[in-house]
Amino acid sequence: RMATGGPGASSGSAVSAAAAAAAAAAAAAAANQGDEAASLGSPEDPSRSQCTSPFAVEDTHALMQDFDQLSITKKSSMCSGSSPDPKKTKVTVQRPGEVKAVMCGPVPVKKSKKTDQDAVKEIQRCREDNDSRLDLSKCQIAALPGCIKDLAANLTELYLYSNKLVSLPMEIGHLFGLEILMLQENSLTNLPDTLASCSRLRLLDVRHNKLCEIPPVIFKLTSLTHLLLRFNRIREVEDDLRQLTKLQILSLRENKIRSLPALDSLQELVTLDVSHNNLVELPDNIGLCLQLTTLNLQHNELKSLPESIGCLRSLQHLGLRYNHLKQVPKSLANCGLLDEFNLEGNNLETLPDSVLMNLNRLTSITLSRNYFKAFPGGGPQQFISVQTLNLDHNQVNKIPFGIFSRAASLTKLNMRDNLLTALPPDFSSWTSLVELNLGTNQLARLPEDVEKLVQLEVLVLSNNQLKRLPSTIRNLAKLRVLDLEENQLEALPSEIGYVKSLQRLIVQSNRLQYLPRAIGMLSNLVYLAIGENDLHSLPTEIGSLAKLESLYLNDNVNLHNLPVELASCQSLQIMSIENCPLSHIPAEIVAGGPSLVIQYLKIQGPYCQF
Repeated sequence: RMATGGPGASSGSAVSAAAAAAAAAAAAAAANQGDEAASLGSPEDPSRSQCTSPFAVEDTHALMQDFDQLSITKKSSMCSGSSPDPKKTKVTVQRPGEVKAVMCGPVPVKKSKKTDQDAVKEIQRCREDNDSRLDLSKCQIAALPGCIKDLAANLTELYLYSNKLVSLPMEIGHLFGLEILMLQENSLTNLPDTLASCSRLRLLDVRHNKLCEIPPVIFKLTSLTHLLLRFNRIREVEDDLRQLTKLQILSLRENKIRSLPALDSLQELVTLDVSHNNLVELPDNIGLCLQLTTLNLQHNELKSLPESIGCLRSLQHLGLRYNHLKQVPKSLANCGLLDEFNLEGNNLETLPDSVLMNLNRLTSITLSRNYFKAFPGGGPQQFISVQTLNLDHNQVNKIPFGIFSRAASLTKLNMRDNLLTALPPDFSSWTSLVELNLGTNQLARLPEDVEKLVQLEVLVLSNNQLKRLPSTIRNLAKLRVLDLEENQLEALPSEIGYVKSLQRLIVQSNRLQYLPRAIGMLSNLVYLAIGENDLHSLPTEIGSLAKLESLYLNDNVNLHNLPVELASCQSLQIMSIENCPLSHIPAEIVAGGPSLVIQYLKIQGPYCQF
């Protein structure tokens, strides 16, 4: 298949202003980086990049950007088409005299490795300069020198991430003024009890270590506002967690936790991330964490949610993807600040009518990969502010008439892999749509009034039962992607040539016997997949496709020749001719592959560039 398409400030004074400014920049960078992750991808963990601000390492946006990716989805287009297996068909065309460039990244610059003795020197320098910040990260340090205690007078920030530490020295307890301690990406299995003396510690980052439990000393650090324990081996969270009453950010993501203790004392908690664990239930008093704006519960084993979740009136981001939910509480309708509602990959057959109706700030609803047989019962009211609706991979057999009559902002609709046999009579009123995915249904026809969808840029109709494409398709002036793979089309209308914006045309696996001559009018076409059809020839006008880069002709068993005009497609980089007889071209030329075939066509016609 081819795709179409920190919280941060705390109350402390020493680092608040600088950290807040740097946090904003780092959060924006994290968001940009995560934006490139597809909904099924796994972008690089944010902890693996050097952070300019410790308060940005686990910002709210990054936590919730992708509830599926180890993330930050996002988001390739929700609509996707398909292409032949590249391992089977991808062949690069190289013209005579052309030198293929090999793209190389910049030569990596190695950071000089410091020995433990170098760490001692760095500590001495820090003391002499009266620095409040010491950065020994990525220095291959196996043991932190005990002389770290010499920095007790001034040190407030200590960065030790990405080293080889298996423990910390007892002397770390002498750092009474320490506010920030970054320990991620080491091999720590515990923390020394003397750390309790660091009573001003506000941010503790122990992500990507080897903790099998939360070190008891942590519960004595009552000034903590940020506690990051992601990607360890923790199985249990002790009741002592309630002592950390100033916590604002708590990340327990990617551990092995099955339950949480009472959280009612965490009145300042803003972000709680317990995704990618083994949670089977939530504490009933979760609703007492009234400041929560982000609650990430995705990828657990939850079968139900407590009614008290409806008390979280400040909640803006709620991650529930990939659990075992069979229902959601009606009280969820009270969480009126939610802007995204994602229940992908659960066991839901329906939703309480009131839920989506009352969540009137929602811009995105994803109910993919559940067991819905019909649309949620809230009527048109539930889609007033929605821009993206994903109902793919369900069992919906009908789109109700008028369901989108108030959805003036709806731009993306994904109904892929359902049981639709027809589109509703008011289909033409969906005029705000930019992307429409109806692939893998049972549609036998596309209504003539598809021409009314004048904003449409992506239209996916693959894996249906279409026998013809209406000529009104010509009026979709903004259409860039048209996916018709695996239908029953015997021809394309000549009006297809008027869709001047078309860049990708996928008609793989149909019953085409010819292409219309108007195909040559598609001056912006970059990708054309017409393999696995019954083509007997190609029109000479195909040579007019100056921007064509990829052409898939594979498995047309009656295609015996190619027009010499094909050689004038100067942008062509990939061409597949596998399982095409091409008997009118010398066998030794065909055996040489597409590059040789193109050279042969040049020689045969007036297109020779030698």
